[in-house]
Amino acid sequence: MKTGDLAEIMGIHIGDGCISENERYSEYYLGGDLKEEKLYHDGWVAPLFNRIVMLPLFNKKVEYKEHPKVGVYGFYIFNKELVDFFKRQGAPSGSKLKVTIPFWILKNEDYSKRFLRGLFDTDGTIYFDKNRSCKNPINNRPDIKLASVSEKLIKQVYDILKKFGLNPMMKKPYKGKKDKNRVYAVRIYRKLDIEYFIKEIEFKNPKHYTKWLVFKKVGYCLPKTTLNQRLDFLEK
Repeated sequence: MKTGDLAEIMGIHIGDGCISENERYSEYYLGGDLKEEKLYHDGWVAPLFNRIVMLPLFNKKVEYKEHPKVGVYGFYIFNKELVDFFKRQGAPSGSKLKVTIPFWILKNEDYSKRFLRGLFDTDGTIYFDKNRSCKNPINNRPDIKLASVSEKLIKQVYDILKKFGLNPMMKKPYKGKKDKNRVYAVRIYRKLDIEYFIKEIEFKNPKHYTKWLVFKKVGYCLPKTTLNQRLDFLEK
């Protein structure tokens, strides 16, 4: 059954998941950064994934593993039934060059918001530019960005944000550092639009949300801080 929870899982999957398959095996992977996203996966993704996918299908929970050499925290599951489940929801296997948002999500406002949450939590970012019009500029101008090698995906996200009454900006495509493919991006930069996003769509990934909390506490957020540094600061 299609639900908002499943829509969010699809956003998480398109952001940080992967399906690989051939005649011999079917593999599903999901994970994130070991240092910055372990808290997000343990506290939010794993419970959601278990409740909506693993327990109904297999009556068991996912088992995350740390991979310090590559800085990854995630899980691999070799199971055709799981792969087929995600393919039925509209998640293709292989390259994400042409990945798109499934129609069942696009036609429902609540599903669209939940999908965006999962996608921005995994593939998006929030950062704070300096207000250079001030005498002593500080990093107090929030900007939310999502980037992808899929032009269609970014255009769909742009259209959803416009439908919600926001004023996003499409950035000029650029070459990725690790990928030869062009990278497409959309920005949310107006103050009211940022506040709408935080209230209506939300970040569940502490890597992002702690930056916003620091900004709300002191009026700015320094770049290049770690999650642990922000958590320590917020506890003071």
